[in-house]
Amino acid sequence: MTEPSVRQRLLIVDDDPNVVAGLEALLVDEWEVKTAGTAREARSVFAEFSPDVVLLDMMLPDGSGVDVLHDLKMYSEAVSVIMMSGVGTIDSVVESMKLGAETFLQKPFDYSLLSVTLDQVSRIVRTRRELIALRRGDSSDLDRLPGLSPAVQNLNQLLAQIARAVSPVLIEGDSGTGKGVFARLIHNRSPRARAPFVDLNCAGLSKELLESELFGHERGAFTNAMNTKQGLFEIASDGTLFLDEIGDMDVTVQARLLKAIEEKRFRRVGGIRDLTTNLRLIAATNRDLGADVAAGRFRGDLYYRLNVVRVRMPALRERQEDIPLLVEVILRPLAKEMGRPVPPVSPRAMKRLASYAWPGNVRELRNVLERAMLTMTGKEIASEDLLLESDSKSMAKATGGLPATEWEIRPLDDVIADYVNASVKAADGNIRKASRQLQISPSTLYARMRK
Repeated sequence: MTEPSVRQRLLIVDDDPNVVAGLEALLVDEWEVKTAGTAREARSVFAEFSPDVVLLDMMLPDGSGVDVLHDLKMYSEAVSVIMMSGVGTIDSVVESMKLGAETFLQKPFDYSLLSVTLDQVSRIVRTRRELIALRRGDSSDLDRLPGLSPAVQNLNQLLAQIARAVSPVLIEGDSGTGKGVFARLIHNRSPRARAPFVDLNCAGLSKELLESELFGHERGAFTNAMNTKQGLFEIASDGTLFLDEIGDMDVTVQARLLKAIEEKRFRRVGGIRDLTTNLRLIAATNRDLGADVAAGRFRGDLYYRLNVVRVRMPALRERQEDIPLLVEVILRPLAKEMGRPVPPVSPRAMKRLASYAWPGNVRELRNVLERAMLTMTGKEIASEDLLLESDSKSMAKATGGLPATEWEIRPLDDVIADYVNASVKAADGNIRKASRQLQISPSTLYARMRK
């Protein structure tokens, strides 16, 4: 069951009490409404109320509505303002449009026209939030995780069950396993799919920056805070907020986050008014949060609040049968970005990909394929195009090149090819010297290198 949408906030600024009373009575059922009768009061209520839309009269007892519009836009560029007047001139209308007003309504106006205008502006507000969200990440047309392994099939079954819920989700797994992809799939298959999906990686962010990103800040809240800024809790309202690497979040910010998700209310940094939100929270971590709670590095109450639905993303080495399908899924958008056909992968290269341990998981697979597409010289991705240095270095250091686990077993041709190339390099490119050390003829060495 979906929760009711949070009403958008509307500020009515007009010195005629009859106009204000009529508008308030008309709109109070669909909007959260505040009113002001003077320019001074409008600035004060705006700063406290943080409206999404303002109905602003052009003529006020203590100043011009155009001047008020300028000040409101200085506070927050995101606010939508509809100018109203019974005596407005063309010059004042043009000036207000230049300052960022959405439209102009002539008084006395038709209430049906007002309703249509507010509906359009309301959509503009939602669209702006969605655009901000889209700039924070790439959309995906997938509706399930690609793969045929039992681990992925189980995840896709779980995805269908949890997507329609409203409970928080905690996704665990190593870096690069696709926690962010799974979070977006939950959003895309939920009733919130048309609302924003916004994400934030908490790793390395200071307490101050985290608070500003999550909750926004008021103008003047700190040095260089020249304008009011919406936080992700506002941008993601009615949608989904994905917090990656939440285990790295500062403990004091954890306390604010817990309060916000439990009460569905928060305040901007430097703010005095509670704002409401209706977002769904998805968090991810590559740490053992249970151990962090025991060590005092993570709040236990927040951990148990997040741990309503718990999902573990498997490492790529645990689902190696999915690698051929993943290769195809990854290569298609890469080829589109580069403006070239999707290259085939040679059988030998695919065997090499399938036998690699992938410590960096799916993210490393994508990087290897992207690098191969950039450097390949033939029409297909060959084994020689795959740069898997981390595997050979870690194996050589740990076991002298000998496999310690099943997934570290490599094709013998690859092992020989790597050893031959390394031997020639160690001999400073001297083929005769390298062949003598390998106890084979130079012609045999040449043949091995060509192969």
